[in-house]
Amino acid sequence: MENYFKETKERLGRDIPSYDSVDFKKLSDNIRKELQKEENEYGILVRHLKILLLGDWYTQEKKRLLDSIKNNLLANGLYAETIDGYYDVGKKDSLNQIQILYTCCVKHQLMVFVDGSGAGTITEQNFLRQYYSLQGKTIFFIEQKKFDKLKEKPSEYIGDFPTIITYKKPELLDKVLVYSRFRIHRLARIIHYQKRHMLGLTRPEYKPWSQRLSNQ
Repeated sequence: MENYFKETKERLGRDIPSYDSVDFKKLSDNIRKELQKEENEYGILVRHLKILLLGDWYTQEKKRLLDSIKNNLLANGLYAETIDGYYDVGKKDSLNQIQILYTCCVKHQLMVFVDGSGAGTITEQNFLRQYYSLQGKTIFFIEQKKFDKLKEKPSEYIGDFPTIITYKKPELLDKVLVYSRFRIHRLARIIHYQKRHMLGLTRPEYKPWSQRLSNQ
């Protein structure tokens, strides 16, 4: 054991230049540059991951709430948008709500669902219930009072969402931000790891979201 430590110290002494040498400074600068490069790539990846915000927007008050959540996410470096931006009721050939949901849910990496009572929101809930593969990338926020009424009824629709987060009204913006950050940064780390180890999208058996949905 003593020989091992002695040999290791000698080897490190040969491989690592002395602290005050030019070679050590070059080595330090190269390490710092590589770390900065990796940090920049990670930051760009986080900003490219999309969040789709779903919920009631049939009144101006409810629309303002969704816009507040979206703007809070954007202000904190997370890309987010609401589904109403995809609607154009003035166009005869515009997509219907189900078609829009199908397109948006495939293209967004995280869906933040704020429970509501509007007809459009119920349609969104029912759409996500059909597709098990989408439920894993959905975080479902429900007001504490409503959850307390439903939590003893596992047959209700909230049972279809694996990530259910309760909130009181003043907490909603902060809770959406915190949990969205957790999920987006976790996903970014997974993608970053897969890219370095030639996994994920590079695998020949990888199936895109559109194909996964069509198989259900």
